Amino acid sequence: MQFSQMIFVAGFLPLFFVLYFGKKELAWKNAVFFLASCFFLLFQGLLAVAFLCFFTLFVFFMGKALGKATEEKKKKIFFLSLAGILLPLAFFKYSAALPFLPKMVKGWMPFGISFYSFRFIAYLYDCYQGKEAEQEIFSFSLFAFAFPVLSQGPILRYSEMREEIKNRAFSYEAFSHGLFRFTFGLWKKLALADALGSLSVEVLSLDSLKNASMLQSSPSFSFLAVFLSGLSYMLQIFLDFSAYTDMAIGIGEICGFTLPENFQAPYSARSIRDFWRRWHISLSMFFRDYVYIPLGGNRVPFPLQVRNLLLIWILTGIWHGSTANFILWGLYFFVFILLELCCKKLWKRMKKSEGGNFSFVLRCLQHVYTLVVLYFSWILFRFSDFQSLKNILWLHTLPKSLTLVDGKTLLIAKSNIFLLLVAILFSGNLLSSLEEEWQKLLFRGKSRLARKKRASLGFYGMEDSEEDSPEAGTDSPEAEQDSPEAVVDTPEVTAIDAGKTALKGVPEATADELIFAASSDRKDLFPEEKYPMLKLSLDGEGAPRPEERSGETEVQKEEAISFAEEVEAEAKAEEEVESEVKAEAKIESEELLREEKMEAELSQENQEDLLRHEKILRRIQRRTKLNIFFLDHAEQLYFWGKLLAAIAFLLLSFALMAGQSYMPFLYNQF
Repeated sequence: MQFSQMIFVAGFLPLFFVLYFGKKELAWKNAVFFLASCFFLLFQGLLAVAFLCFFTLFVFFMGKALGKATEEKKKKIFFLSLAGILLPLAFFKYSAALPFLPKMVKGWMPFGISFYSFRFIAYLYDCYQGKEAEQEIFSFSLFAFAFPVLSQGPILRYSEMREEIKNRAFSYEAFSHGLFRFTFGLWKKLALADALGSLSVEVLSLDSLKNASMLQSSPSFSFLAVFLSGLSYMLQIFLDFSAYTDMAIGIGEICGFTLPENFQAPYSARSIRDFWRRWHISLSMFFRDYVYIPLGGNRVPFPLQVRNLLLIWILTGIWHGSTANFILWGLYFFVFILLELCCKKLWKRMKKSEGGNFSFVLRCLQHVYTLVVLYFSWILFRFSDFQSLKNILWLHTLPKSLTLVDGKTLLIAKSNIFLLLVAILFSGNLLSSLEEEWQKLLFRGKSRLARKKRASLGFYGMEDSEEDSPEAGTDSPEAEQDSPEAVVDTPEVTAIDAGKTALKGVPEATADELIFAASSDRKDLFPEEKYPMLKLSLDGEGAPRPEERSGETEVQKEEAISFAEEVEAEAKAEEEVESEVKAEAKIESEELLREEKMEAELSQENQEDLLRHEKILRRIQRRTKLNIFFLDHAEQLYFWGKLLAAIAFLLLSFALMAGQSYMPFLYNQF
């Protein structure tokens, strides 16, 4: 049973999820996960289950022995356990080449042995290095039988799963992301990888390459067919392998397990070393940590480093297949990695000189170099028959007997151009780039919501309370002024304020009453004891004589005449100012009329500019509102978007599995 089969997607997986989420207890979830893994393995045969059970018990007890053994015995136990894993692996891989074996055994391999053998080796080496060995057989069996990573990896380490076996929690975000990852991988496998596999065989028959006389005769196909077949296989092998990894990681995320990434846009690499940092990452890390570094790694002299690299790439080729072409494939990569190591200083200088147009050209050349090397590496990987391999390599030299283009292949290429474009698009880092942008948007949205929350709570809770505000309560200054005693008793109030308060309610005298008040009243106001100088004026004594009064009237007349003349002069001045103001107003009105005429003339020319500015303003406003909406609802959009995409991918995958695919219709439109 494979992940891309209808029985798994429509039968096994829904039943597993219903039982798995039937109870919240972790023990229940672990039991369902283990039983589902055993049931999944039963589809491969009872022998596969029995062999994995034996291997699991062997590795579990060897790990416990390594944890209890002394330093002297550890080495012997480790090498004994290592032989117990590698010998069966080598036997089953090369059983087809052994003539004395019966036909029932020849070529048979236990399901997933290449992957779980390396997982067990990693666990035993960690125990040998002093890490704690697992004491519970059920927890270790859950790791050994985990069905998401059983057939296609990634090569999981027990330390990456130990804590989550004993403690993990459900998360809606992980559920939605895992469901999207699984359905996207399923769609990628069915819609892209399988279609590319059919295309690579359709344009170039592999049986025709086995003809030994092809080198002397003219082939029946063109160079376009050879190249299109190689390109389709190059895309297919990545999309197929990465699709299974996506499905495994998706199932793991739904169940609460965090599985390591196995691919990071490998065809975007700019060197072969960079490619192997992105391709089958778990395998590269395994050989690095458990073979290359224990042999000395980069710390040894260069000849020993070359020896270590040679061993690594021979083992890599042997692990991928039992035929000689896989060893040749591993040696092919060893040669190019060795060349890159020799040119390491030059490569660093090229990276430092990045900048400007030269940098862009340099990056393009590095990328082209990597893709060309990878293209020919997959030819070595694809053809196990050396006659076919010899013929296909000869066809890439463009012999004279080979035509460049033929009508049949050109028609097939036009019909599948949409398939190739989509495959190239998803072979890059499109999804990872979109995920990074979404994460940035989520971070900005969370920061914006946090700022809004802080603003609503005030300045860190130090804002004024209602009791301290001047509006709260009735003891305001206005209320206090209603009580004279309260004002007088206050220390800060002056004597003048107290006097004003005491005189409240006393009617104030008018100006006439003050002028024509009786002399007796004025005497009461100004007594003689205090104001003796005012006695004469108060009694009417010492009044001015008539002569003095006549002199005063003449002076007053002269002052009145001069005052009238001044008033007339001021009036004339005001009239002159008024006339000047009127003249200025007239000039200003004329200028305004001229400006209005000019504006009227320019209005037609500026109208288009104003409309354009209004459109730009409206566009900016719409964009701002849209950005604010996305920031405020980023988390909900992320969750529901992935859920809807998962449903769409699942429906398309069901249509493909049921044979009701509309993808060929879309391909043929181009």
